[in-house]
Amino acid sequence: MQNRDLKPMLAKHAREIIQLLINQNIHFSVQCSRQKVQFDPELPEEISSQFHPIIDFILAGFTFDSIEIWQDDMSFEAGFGKDNFPSLVVIPFSSIIQITIPVNNSAMRDICVFMNAMNVLELDIFRQSDVTQELDEKLTSQELESSEEEALIESSKNAILSNPDNRF
Repeated sequence: MQNRDLKPMLAKHAREIIQLLINQNIHFSVQCSRQKVQFDPELPEEISSQFHPIIDFILAGFTFDSIEIWQDDMSFEAGFGKDNFPSLVVIPFSSIIQITIPVNNSAMRDICVFMNAMNVLELDIFRQSDVTQELDEKLTSQELESSEEEALIESSKNAILSNPDNRF
């Protein structure tokens, strides 16, 4: 299954999980790619400059009550900074990296109910150069499958050889 087939499925799954949590009145947190989040009005520079590439939103209280679900994204109202600067936040489901729910358990703080690690790889810090991206796009699906199989074999071989008892 290629990336273009998986991405819409993961976005739909994130949407369905969020709808379920809202319907069951369960507060949750969403981690997403900062570059795809929209704020209306835009946040002041002293607030937005503090954000990392992955941003965490805790949806509880008024913020939870203000959630609206759309076809491709969700929105909610939130306050930011020491003065609670108000803004409408819009998050595309396709940009969600993780959804967690709080747990009353001393061993863990939150439980992850959704994870889309593919979105982490799309952050600017991991982005491929234009040249390597063009080369990747030129590979046919057969070549891609072959190179993936070779990589798995190489990874398996390295795992076996990393154990000193398996050396020849």
